[in-house]
Amino acid sequence: MNATGELSSSRDAGPVDLGSGVFQLPTDYPEVCNAPLWTYLLLDGDKFALIDPGIRSTMGATLEGSVRELGLGLDDLDLLLATHGHPDHSGGQSSWGVEAPGARIAAPLEDAPWVESFDRQWTRFWDDYPGTLDLSSSRDFLASLCVPEPTVDVLLRDGDSVAIGERMLDVVETRGHTWGHCAYFDRTSSMLFTGDAVQGRGIPSCDGATVFAPLYVDVAEARWGLRRLLALPFEWLCPAHVPPMMRDEGLQFLQASLDFIDEVDALAREMVSDRAPAPLLTSELAMRIGKLIGTDPPLTPQSVPTARAHLYALAREGLLESAWIPRGIEAPGG
Repeated sequence: MNATGELSSSRDAGPVDLGSGVFQLPTDYPEVCNAPLWTYLLLDGDKFALIDPGIRSTMGATLEGSVRELGLGLDDLDLLLATHGHPDHSGGQSSWGVEAPGARIAAPLEDAPWVESFDRQWTRFWDDYPGTLDLSSSRDFLASLCVPEPTVDVLLRDGDSVAIGERMLDVVETRGHTWGHCAYFDRTSSMLFTGDAVQGRGIPSCDGATVFAPLYVDVAEARWGLRRLLALPFEWLCPAHVPPMMRDEGLQFLQASLDFIDEVDALAREMVSDRAPAPLLTSELAMRIGKLIGTDPPLTPQSVPTARAHLYALAREGLLESAWIPRGIEAPGG
């Protein structure tokens, strides 16, 4: 099992036993959104937890069958845990209400408003790039992945621990990808569940036609989070969109994620220097990021926030000044 993806992302693959009571479960996300995605099941006695339980349809499409295949009952579900508030990680949390009414819903404190309200998430993330990216035609589809939304029962902060039976997960805030993103370290297995904090140079689509660019909303926070993960004594790194990998490969993947941030930082600085004193548009840097890693088309909901994060970082250094360009006026050189 490695970052190049030897494990199938198909819903037909079935659960994979990673040892120590941890199982990797397939989801329907490859069919719905053309991206790999796995849910992790952690077992303690007759209770289990699910980390990042996919989108609204995932329970019925794959997870319910995987749980039964492992000989578990749906009412044994104790905890539904999201690493962050994006629909592919928290959208499936409310699907289990009828079948597992006793299951607690847990999410990072800062991302809980997004988990509980797609409208908030839409306003603060998906619809937050005026003049650069218009996702209004995708709003209904995105909402369908996570609405109706759950109520979060357990708010998680950095340094907290959350229990599944006697099994303890340590909460490690990583931020960067979202403002509240958290990873979870399982003391029993020494497995580290990183959600979308660790993205390397992007995630290849399931059909091989494109690459989803690394997404982060703040450069310094993304670096800080990755360095925190590097310092942890994990034996397995378990991202959401990439198959699990053992420690040495996991350390390399973490370093590749940091190297990508540095690469884009250098690219942004070069573009600012080449363009000065003319404006540099967010869309221009986003296009370069997309082309850098093979995203088709290059302007995407991943490349745009990452580009903006780098431009804001340079503005904080005093190298740029943010400005609006009136509609209909073309920026010099742009």
